Amino acid sequence: MSFQPELKGLNIEYFSPLFGEGWVVLGGAEKIFLDDAKPKSIEGKIANARFFMRKGRGHVWTSFCEDALAIFVDQKKLLAAIFDGVSGEMDGSGGIASRIAAKSIIEYAKRINEQNCETLLSEYKDECVKKIKKGGTTALILVIFEGKRCQLYNKGDSLCYSNHELVNAPDSIGNALLKWLNEESGFSRYDFEKKQKLTLYSDGVFNALDDFTMVEID
Repeated sequence: MSFQPELKGLNIEYFSPLFGEGWVVLGGAEKIFLDDAKPKSIEGKIANARFFMRKGRGHVWTSFCEDALAIFVDQKKLLAAIFDGVSGEMDGSGGIASRIAAKSIIEYAKRINEQNCETLLSEYKDECVKKIKKGGTTALILVIFEGKRCQLYNKGDSLCYSNHELVNAPDSIGNALLKWLNEESGFSRYDFEKKQKLTLYSDGVFNALDDFTMVEID
């Protein structure tokens, strides 16, 4: 099994891909730039995880990418995370926030195991609080350990399905998403056994089929 990511798509540089052996970070925004009104898409695979991101032609948010994703895999675990940046302020801050969150989680993913997962993700959230000043982002983080043991950590309205059955319940909607980093409550946690295919969606897949982020794990 290859731990080197495969990437293809249309105008993929727009998603600012970062990757190495066993990990990939896509989407979000390093900085805000003028919209070129071109459709943009990226898809690929790393180990047994496939990912898809799309930004549609003429969509009001094509001047920046507010979603980001991160995937890390080694011999004992797979971590897949979607970050749905808040785009309500229309200034690109949601894209910058989600990019920071996606890049920051990779180092934690390398150290996570079944015993320290909760602790490290709490430390990770604290780091994001320090780094992200505006445009707070929602998070959906799935960790699959050796075998079929899954832990899902959620904050916001993105969704996880296991064999077409919904795993999590959205815990905030609307403007509340801007505040998730500053809430005292941590991630909502769900423990379950993997059943065939797992799918993680940003809420965009339901709002606009030309603007979404998705990860599938077989």
